[in-house]
Parts: sequence; C-alpha cells; structure tokens
Amino acid sequence: MTLNLERIEHGTLSQRAAEAMLNFILANDLRPGATLPAVATLAEKLGVSRPIVRESLNALRALGIVEIANGKKATIRDLDNGVLRIYFGRALQIVDDSMRDVMDVRVGIEIRSAALAARHRSPEDVARLRDIMAQMREGAGGAAEFSLHDTALHLAISEASGNKLIFHIVESLQSALRNASYHGVLSLGDRETLDGIVAEHGRLVEAIARGDEGEAAMLMQTHLAAAMERMSARLG
Repeated sequence: MTLNLERIEHGTLSQRAAEAMLNFILANDLRPGATLPAVATLAEKLGVSRPIVRESLNALRALGIVEIANGKKATIRDLDNGVLRIYFGRALQIVDDSMRDVMDVRVGIEIRSAALAARHRSPEDVARLRDIMAQMREGAGGAAEFSLHDTALHLAISEASGNKLIFHIVESLQSALRNASYHGVLSLGDRETLDGIVAEHGRLVEAIARGDEGEAAMLMQTHLAAAMERMSARLG
C-alpha cells in the first residue's frame, strides 16, 4: 500500500485530515476489513498531531466509514444505512412537505427495484415475498398492522433486487414508508378498498415471481401513483 497522503497545510485540521484519509481510502481502493496505517504513521504523513488524527478517525467512524477498537488500527467498514437513516429522519422533521418529497424519491428507486427483483429473485426471495403477502392477507386490516407488512414487503423486494445501494436506500426510508402507508390506509373509506390494495401487492409479487420485469415495473409504478394519491387526500 502506497502512503500517498498529502500533508495538511490549511483549514480546520481535523476536517482536512478526515478528508485526506477518505481520499486515501478511495485512492487505494480499500475494501471492508482492510486496515488504515497506525495513528502515529498517519500523524507523521499528514503533518498533524496524534489527537488530530484520532479526532478525524472518530469523524469517519460517525460517518460509518471505519471501525475503531482500542489498541487496534482503524478498519474499513462495510456499507450500511446508518447515515442515510439519520438524514431522512432529519428531513422528515424539518423539511416542508417532506412526506411528498420522500414519495417522489421512492418512485424511481422502487420501480427499478421491482424490475431488478423480477430479474434476480431467488426461490428464497419469492418464498419470503409470498410469506409477507400471506401475513398481509391474514391480518386484521388495521392501519398500523398493514403498514408493517407493507414496509416489510417493499424492503424484501429491494433486497431481492440484488442491488445493495437500492436496498440501503429503501431500508433507510423504512420509518417514512411506514408513516406514508399508515396515513394512506387511514384515508380509505372501507375494507373493500384495503382489500384492493392488498391485491395490488399480490399481483406485484407474482409478476416478480414469474420474472416479468416489465410487468413488475408497471405494477410498482401504478401502486406508488395510487399511494401518492391516497397520501395527498389524507394530507390535503
């Protein structure tokens, strides 16, 4: 490994050091499980003190990029959705009309997710999707219970897609998805309409099970468009 670290000359030292270490990770294509040089080596190469290096490493840990254990070198972490989950949680808290924004974000991602799930689904994926559908059909039909099954199904579809980035984005939106599903169900007028939504999900699952990418994408698009209409009716 080439220690191609640039010395820190200006700016906030800890921020600049963290940026330099991130660039080092990318330039050397360090994969999950790889280790960074020791703190003393990093400090020497960057031209900063060891406390500054430790502060920078803690910043990278907060971003989910490295893991730090006492007495050991920092290790590169695998991808997770922690930072995205925090970001979307904050967005729902402070952004005006954030629920509609979240639904807009979902559309392109989940249409593609459904198509990829139809292409890459395994027998285990299909069994999981059908199991969630069975729970959805057998449920009491309350908004809270339905929203849990609804969210689980969309997450399982994203996992079946085989695309890690899609999975992490959908997983990070779970809280927002449950909220949207819950309020969408509350806007319904009768049980028959809820049964219709369950049937929408069932057709989508079977299109994925058949491996019909076009049908799966079309059904997901139709489903999300209807969900957005129900949400708009609820929120006004």
